[in-house]
Amino acid sequence: MMMKRVGRIMIGVLILTSLTGCWDMKTIQDTNYFTAIGFDFQKGRYIVYAQMLDFSSVAKQEGGKAGQPPQIWVGREDGATVNEAFNRLYKTTQQRVFWGHVSAYLFSKEALKQGISKFMDGSVRYSETRFTQWIYSTDESIEAIFSVVPFFNVSPMASILMNPIENYRQLSFIRPYRLYRAAALLREPGYTLMIPNLSIREDAWKKNQKPDPKLEVSGVYALGKNNVVEWFTDNQFKGDRWMEKSTARSPLVVYIKGKPVQTVSIHKPNPRITLRKGDNLIFDVHMRCKSITIESQVTVDDESVRKQIEKQIAEEIEETFEHGKDRGVDIYQLEHVLYKQNFQLWAKLTSNGEQPLEGYQLGDVRVDVQLTHTGMLRERVEDQQY
Repeated sequence: MMMKRVGRIMIGVLILTSLTGCWDMKTIQDTNYFTAIGFDFQKGRYIVYAQMLDFSSVAKQEGGKAGQPPQIWVGREDGATVNEAFNRLYKTTQQRVFWGHVSAYLFSKEALKQGISKFMDGSVRYSETRFTQWIYSTDESIEAIFSVVPFFNVSPMASILMNPIENYRQLSFIRPYRLYRAAALLREPGYTLMIPNLSIREDAWKKNQKPDPKLEVSGVYALGKNNVVEWFTDNQFKGDRWMEKSTARSPLVVYIKGKPVQTVSIHKPNPRITLRKGDNLIFDVHMRCKSITIESQVTVDDESVRKQIEKQIAEEIEETFEHGKDRGVDIYQLEHVLYKQNFQLWAKLTSNGEQPLEGYQLGDVRVDVQLTHTGMLRERVEDQQY
């Protein structure tokens, strides 16, 4: 019995001494983390940018606001292929790089012209990456975009580049896209992807009376067939927010006789596009939405306000359509609507998607607005001339 006990103890000791932990485990300080990737194309060379953050300084901010700006590193390399450019960048990263924290991809106009698939093929094949990153375009220096710090010296992970959802929910104007959705839409027949464009505003905010640059979504690049790229400002693109079901709320200044009378918030538009029967390619639009008064300059009866809101929204939808058609861009994805509603006609007119749809028109634009309430106090309606 004694020998058996001794044998068991010896076996236990051997087991315990063999459990020495995970020798291949890497700690935070032993790894570098890419947080955003940028792509450009110049003179036949693929250019890549990589942003890295000091996550130790990010973690310290959880207990309060940081006193010093977060430390940001931006690397740049080029190559005959995207993968070669990244391999050249690895030579100077000092430590192993982890891709699992990449939150955004940023493309220049020249990169978009090459097609985003050429830049993304190697990244999405890598096991550490996912399809949840946000995608953007820019006309500005990618290095400058990656170096902008949000308010209160918090981490760039809290910027529009990395986390646009809360800002979009408060002001729904140009929809942000994640990589997986963009990749899916680009494969849809007759679909034009509208990629949000980032720019740097230096005149909106000041810190201690000195300009404090901040990121802004200033428009979109339309990426269509054969990597055709067209630019639209946010003003030219404003009608699209009423055709986007993801719009949470978007403001509208109501004008009557050229004077602003109210500011309303349009909530959850529900557009429906239908192909009109007949030989012509005419698409009718019927959009329903809710309107909430958030500011009233002049007292106006509800019916007048409702009709004016419907008129202005319809005009914005039509204006944006015309901006797109003048430049050969199907902003409202009418070709895709035709594909879903009348496949045979779509196949005939586009040679099974080989040619862009031509000769389409926007028909009746009908808007139905529901006024849900006018604020905490309902004003007394007075007869006024406008």
